[in-house]
Amino acid sequence: LWQRAVIARSTARLDVSMQQTFGTFCQTRRWAADTERTLLVLKGQVPVRDGRVCYAAADASFEGREVVEFATRGKAVSADGMSEEAVRSVLGGDVSWTAPRALLQMLQLVPEAEDEVTSVCSAVSLLMWHNENRFSGIDGSETSIADGGRKRLRGGSSLHPRIDPVAIVLVTSADGSKCLLGRQKRYPKGMFTCVSGFVEHAESVEAAAAREVSEETGVAVSDVLLIGSQPWPIGRGGHCELMLGCTACAKPGGEAIDCTGDGQEGTGELEEARWFSRAEAQAMLEASTTPPSVTAGE
Repeated sequence: LWQRAVIARSTARLDVSMQQTFGTFCQTRRWAADTERTLLVLKGQVPVRDGRVCYAAADASFEGREVVEFATRGKAVSADGMSEEAVRSVLGGDVSWTAPRALLQMLQLVPEAEDEVTSVCSAVSLLMWHNENRFSGIDGSETSIADGGRKRLRGGSSLHPRIDPVAIVLVTSADGSKCLLGRQKRYPKGMFTCVSGFVEHAESVEAAAAREVSEETGVAVSDVLLIGSQPWPIGRGGHCELMLGCTACAKPGGEAIDCTGDGQEGTGELEEARWFSRAEAQAMLEASTTPPSVTAGE
């Protein structure tokens, strides 16, 4: 049970996200579309109709626009700058523009769409990187897309997609009976997760995990172990993060929690952090994977 990287509290029903799918969502499987598909991405969002991602008409032309290959027989194109009428025409009608993270709700009701949603989320972050790197940050010269979107070229050099490493750590108490979870103020009511944070320059993953736990909760840890990783293409700012899952054990006498940051109430990154028992963690996992349509009270 402790090997599950992030856990959500049982008092809230949460959408499927990394909190429930660590180790499954965003694995390396490449989605194989049954036919040629072209995904339109508008301001970082994707078109959804009838609860599924929808694609451009097979005969739609996107001449002059950069194309990213994101799946077998799947391509993605930015719709930024296209007229509303043109977008509606190639999509065959009205759609709901949806943020990639919100697509994860789909996996609760349509689990067979996991490979598709994974690939779509990856396509959005990759397109965003391309849009942000059309010009060189060194001399301002124009860059060009290459290898189906896997890189950009500037003269004789290559630019590769940005990946931000993030350490995410499941901390157990010194006696192994509890785990440490926290929540930020912006989280949905009742949502708790493991402590996480970006790995800093010239810092090891293990050191980053221990530092983040100390900074955010005041808990001192040892025996930090890197146990696995997964890409997370719906990270902050739409960038692709590489989640580096760790476990750690609180030092005896170092389990006191302090989320105040500089010592003032409400100044820390976390609104609250708590120790949860194994039974509580199990209940949280079970509640977090309950589809919305059958959640008690709804």
